[in-house]
Amino acid sequence: MSFVTDPEVAKLDQKYDPYLDIHEIGDILDTCDVIQNPPDEPITGKLVWKTDHDYPTELKRDIIALYNRHFVD
Repeated sequence: MSFVTDPEVAKLDQKYDPYLDIHEIGDILDTCDVIQNPPDEPITGKLVWKTDHDYPTELKRDIIALYNRHFVD
């Protein structure tokens, strides 16, 4: 999946490393799940937050921007 292999994921891991370490989160992709929709649907995926933590707004914004590049036309 291109979302997972996007080089921006590594940059976000680095940017949020202190937050991820404090909350014992393995990497940025452990904060959410992406569920792909069938190809005939206009939006090709859904972003689902894992609810164990109240994530910082900036982290959510960065992940949503990355998600939008891959799943929203």
